[in-house]
Amino acid sequence: MDNFDVIQLNNAPYDYLLIATSFRSSLSDLAKLNSVVRIGQGKVLFDFMLIHGNKKNRFVECSVVDDSCERQTIKIAEQVDDEIRKKSSLYFRENEELVKNSVLPKALQYLITTGDVI
Repeated sequence: MDNFDVIQLNNAPYDYLLIATSFRSSLSDLAKLNSVVRIGQGKVLFDFMLIHGNKKNRFVECSVVDDSCERQTIKIAEQVDDEIRKKSSLYFRENEELVKNSVLPKALQYLITTGDVI
């Protein structure tokens, strides 16, 4: 999945965090999920910060069965643990170029790269 970076999580309810790294990242890339993540059965969380910013539709979750995302389970994640948000925030600080090349407004880019937005 060229447009996502994968972070394995060790806490429930998600097994992996997939961070969109391009404005071209989309849920249509799910067909490639099984080539990157092998969990058999579980849940993954997508972070679309670089596309949507820190809005309600930033995080999207999906259940995985037989290494494939079940499309009917895709939904906006209502509650995302602070530890997962911190991992995501650290990722963006360490990958500042991705943020600077995003479609987000400059002010939001600054807040993300300084860790003010989690």
